[in-house]
Amino acid sequence: MHEGPFLSQEEIQAQVFAKLDDYKDKSMLEQYAMFMGKAQLLEFALKGLLTRKYNVPPDDMERWTLGKTKNELKDRGLRVDFVSLLESLVGHRNNMAHEFLANNAITRSIANFSERKLYGDLFRAVYELEQIIILYDWCEEHDGW
Repeated sequence: MHEGPFLSQEEIQAQVFAKLDDYKDKSMLEQYAMFMGKAQLLEFALKGLLTRKYNVPPDDMERWTLGKTKNELKDRGLRVDFVSLLESLVGHRNNMAHEFLANNAITRSIANFSERKLYGDLFRAVYELEQIIILYDWCEEHDGW
C-alpha cells in the first residue's frame, strides 16, 4: 500500500489531455512555438532545481542545454523515472529544434501527406512535454524528488 501523496496514471493522462486543449485550433507553427517555449521554461525550472537541491551556482549553468541539464540531474541522483522521461523529451526537443521544420518543408514540397502524418512527431513531443511538466509540478508541490 502506498503512503502519502500519489499521482495515478489516469490523473496524469487527464491533466495532459486538458493541457492539449491549449493547442487546439492553433496552426502547426503556433503549436511548434508553444512547444519550444514551454521546453525552454522547463529547462529554466530544472536549472532552478539544480540550484535549490544541489547548490549548483546559476552562473555555472548559463550555457547549459536541456541535455546537459538532464545529465547533471541524472549524475546527482534525481529520481530515475523522471530522468528517464526527461531523456525522451530531450530527444524530442532536439528533433524539433534541429530537424522538424526543415523535414516538414521538404515533405510538403514532394508529397501531399495528411496533417496527422505531418504533425505526428510534434504531437508526441507536445504530449511528453505536457506530461513531464505535470510531473515536475507535482514533485515540486509534494517534494517528490
